[in-house]
Amino acid sequence: MTLPYKLLIGLGVIVLSATAVAAQTQTEEITRGRALYLDHCAVCHGRNGDGHGPMAPVLTTPPANLRLLSERYGNPLPTDQIASFIDGRADVRGHGPRDMPVWGGSVWQVEPGRGQSGQVTAAIASLVAYLQSIQQSTHRVAAASVPQ
Repeated sequence: MTLPYKLLIGLGVIVLSATAVAAQTQTEEITRGRALYLDHCAVCHGRNGDGHGPMAPVLTTPPANLRLLSERYGNPLPTDQIASFIDGRADVRGHGPRDMPVWGGSVWQVEPGRGQSGQVTAAIASLVAYLQSIQQSTHRVAAASVPQ
């Protein structure tokens, strides 16, 4: 086996290992995000993010179907923009006033409405990763016309 061939094989092993580690890290982040979602969001947005949580019928503003965020904001989801809806940097009518968001100020470790653009905590990043993982497209591919 020649030296360049050995180097190529070694490089391939390194790339595959790095890919496996990245996939495991992403899976762990999504798992953490799902746990946060179930603890803090599912009561309104539903266990599967469809907007039909147990509190939804009594709310003045119906909760959003979080599985369709990519239809409005693009895919992949823009992390900072979605994070700002969650952590209080952006107004979301259904989340209540900025001085007392529905989830409580201490849960995200940033004072509601006071964070700066690009300031996303690990908890919020995990939650956004989970939301990305549940995105569904409502676009349907039209069936091709078949001449008869």
